[in-house]
Amino acid sequence: MLVSKGGAFIRLGEGITFGASGDLTFNGSAFRFEKPATMKAEVPEFAAAALVPEELCKLESDFALQQLTGVARRCSEGEFIIFAAPVFGFDVPAPVYVSLYEALRDGRIPNARIVVVQGGVYPGAFDTVKREIVVHQGAACKAAKDAEAAWELLTVLLHEFGHHIDSVIREDLASSEVEEASPLKTDAEGDEGAKLAYALAFFDFENSVDTEFAQLVSQDYSGPLRVNYKDARNYIKLSQDDEAQRKEGKSGDLELFGASGEHVKQRPLESFGHEQIEQGLIAADKFVFDRDTRLHIYFGNWLRDYSQILDPKIIRPPGMPKDLTRYISRDTLTKVVDVLAEEKFVFEAASKKEFAVTKENLGVYRAVEHIDNPTNFDTNPRDNRAVYADFEPPPSATYLSIDAGSSMKHYIAASRDYMTAQINKAVGSGKTAEGCRHFGAGLHVLEDYFAHSNFVELSLRKLGYSKVLPWTSKTTCKYGYPVVTGMFDSEDVIASVAALFAEPMLVFEPRKPGERTKGERILLILLADHSDQTWLAGYETMLNLRDKVAAMPGGVYLQAILFYALTPVHLISFVRNCFVHLIGNSVDDAQVYGKGDPNINGSTDPSHSQLAKDHDDHPFHTLAASLAKTAVTQVGKAMAESWKGAAGADPAALAAAYLVHPYDCNWQDETVKTWAQTHQENVKRGESVTAFEALHVKHEAAVRQRFREVEKRAQEAEAYFRKYALSISGEKAQVKP
Repeated sequence: MLVSKGGAFIRLGEGITFGASGDLTFNGSAFRFEKPATMKAEVPEFAAAALVPEELCKLESDFALQQLTGVARRCSEGEFIIFAAPVFGFDVPAPVYVSLYEALRDGRIPNARIVVVQGGVYPGAFDTVKREIVVHQGAACKAAKDAEAAWELLTVLLHEFGHHIDSVIREDLASSEVEEASPLKTDAEGDEGAKLAYALAFFDFENSVDTEFAQLVSQDYSGPLRVNYKDARNYIKLSQDDEAQRKEGKSGDLELFGASGEHVKQRPLESFGHEQIEQGLIAADKFVFDRDTRLHIYFGNWLRDYSQILDPKIIRPPGMPKDLTRYISRDTLTKVVDVLAEEKFVFEAASKKEFAVTKENLGVYRAVEHIDNPTNFDTNPRDNRAVYADFEPPPSATYLSIDAGSSMKHYIAASRDYMTAQINKAVGSGKTAEGCRHFGAGLHVLEDYFAHSNFVELSLRKLGYSKVLPWTSKTTCKYGYPVVTGMFDSEDVIASVAALFAEPMLVFEPRKPGERTKGERILLILLADHSDQTWLAGYETMLNLRDKVAAMPGGVYLQAILFYALTPVHLISFVRNCFVHLIGNSVDDAQVYGKGDPNINGSTDPSHSQLAKDHDDHPFHTLAASLAKTAVTQVGKAMAESWKGAAGADPAALAAAYLVHPYDCNWQDETVKTWAQTHQENVKRGESVTAFEALHVKHEAAVRQRFREVEKRAQEAEAYFRKYALSISGEKAQVKP
C-alpha cells in the first residue's frame, strides 16, 4: 500500500488506517499526515513522476557496471553467452549478447543514473522509462551506519542494474539483430535483476574483504560505502534466491526490488514465515538473541519444516528394492536436506558441523511436531512404524477426540507437551548450538498454532465477527466450536517434495575442479538411490570431464560451455518424472477430502490447506503472524532471562499458556480488534468458502508448476545452445584474446 507525502509515496502494510494526523517514522524516513486516511490493501500503480528527488542526498556507484565488465573481459564470447542467456533470456539471439560483450569490453555501456528519493518503494526500484535506479532515502542513509543495510543497498544496486542492462539489450542492441520470425519479448522472463545479482555474487575478482561499492553524500555522512564482500555475497545469495528470480514485481513503469507476489524477503510488512516471525526475538533481548544465535535457533525451526519431506507415504521401507518412482530412502532424503541446510546456513567451513543434518536431528514427519491433525479416513490404516520406528502409531479415537473442558482436540495437548519438552531442553543446554536448536523446534510448534489452527477464526468470532468460518462444526464442548488443526494431505506432501526443486538445476556457477553446485549434489544423491546405476555413472563421467576442463588455464569460464552440453534435458526430466510418479503412486487424496466442508457437515477435521495461513494471500495471514510474533517475543524474554541464570524464569510454561482456546485468554483481543477494524475486506473474505476453494486451487497449481518450470528451463537452454552452437563453441568463442 502507499502513503502520500507531498506527491511521494511509501509502501506500507496491507490495509493500515491512520485515524488522525501526525508524523510517522518508517525505515529511517519521517512522513507527515495532514488528515485521517484508510489505505487500500492492493498494491497500486506507481507514477515515476510522483517520486520526489532528495536534493540533500546523492548516491553514486559504478560497482555493478564494473562487475559485469569484469566478467566480459575475463570471458570469451562463447563463455559470455553462456553466462548472459540464462540471466536475460533465451529469446535474445546470441549475436545480441556478443554485441553486449564487445560494448562492455570497449567501455561503451552507459551506467544507470541513481536518484535518491524521499518516498517510493523501499529500498529501491528501476524506472524503465527514465532508465534510472530509484533508491529510497532511508535505504541510502542506513547503509552508512549499519552493515546489513549496506548489504541490502549493494544488492539493490546490482539488482536494479540488471533491469538497466535488460533495457539496453532489448531497446538498444537488439534492433539490428532480431529475426522477424522470433521477436523479442518486452521483458526477460522472471526477474533478471535478481538473476544478475545472484550470478555476480560468485565473481569476486579481487578476492576482496573490505569493498567500496558506492559514494554517498548526505546531511549525516559523506564518503565511501563499504561492505565485507564475503558477508555481502552471502546476503545476496539468500535474498536473490530462486523464488526472487522466478517472480518479478512490477508497478507501472517501475520494476520493484523483489516480487509483488509471495516472498517474505521482499514484502516484510505483508509476508511472513517462521524466519521473519522469529525476528521478534530481537525485541525480546537483542543482546542475547544476536544474529548468530537467531540463525542457530532458526536452524532448529527449519529442521522441523524439512522433516515433512520424510513422509511415510514416500519413504522406502528397509529391505525394499530401489524404485524412485515409488519410494525413496530415508538416508537419501536426509542427505538432500543436508545439502539444502549447508546452502542456507553454512557460510564458513567452521560452521558446517553446527548445521549438519543427521537422521537424529532431522527425524521424520510426525504430526505432533506441527500440531497437525493425524486423522486418517482409511478404514484400515497401516502402522507407519513398520517403515521406521520413528513414525507415529495410528492414533486412538480418544487422541483424535475433543476435550470437552478445554474445547480443544486432545492431540493439541500432545503437541504442547512436545513443545515444552523442547524448550526445557533448550533451558538445560543453555545458549549453545544444541540449546538454540531445541528452542527453535519448540518455537516451531508455538508459531504453527496460530498459522495452522482456527485460533484466529475463533478469536474473530469471539469479538462479534460471527460470520467468519470456524472450519469446524459445532459440537458438545464448553465453547461449542473447538480449536482444531488440519490434516496433512497430498498437496502438502507434493509441496514438501517440491523443495528438492526449489533452485534451478540449470544455472551455471563457476566452480573449481571437484566442486559441485547444489543441483548437481542433489542429482548425485538421488541417482545413487536409483535402481539403474548407469545413470549415476554416466552423470559422474560428465562431471569428471568438466573438472578436467576447469583445471585448464582459464577453465573457470571454459567449464561453462560443458555445463550445458553435459547436463542433458532428459536427465532433469527423468528425475522430475520419477517424483511425479512417486507422488501419484503414494498419495491418496480421498484420505483427506472424503468429508467435505467441516463448516456445515458435522466434521471437526478440516484439511491443512483449508486452515493454513502460511501463504500471504490468505485473508488472515498478517493477523496470524502478528499473534505468533507477540508470543515468540514474550517466550523469548523468558528464555533470555533463563539463559542469564534468572531464578523463576519458565519459558516452557509461558509457551504452554498460549496453546489454549481463545475464549480462555484475552491477550490477543485488542490486537484482533484493531486488525479487524482496518482489514474489513479480509474479514469478509474469511466468511466465504468459495474464496478458500480458489486459494486451494491456486496453491496446488503453483506447487505443480514448479516441477514444470524445471523441465521448461532445461528445454529452453538445450534448444538455445544447440541453435547457437557455432557462436558458443566456435574458434573465436573459445580463444581468449
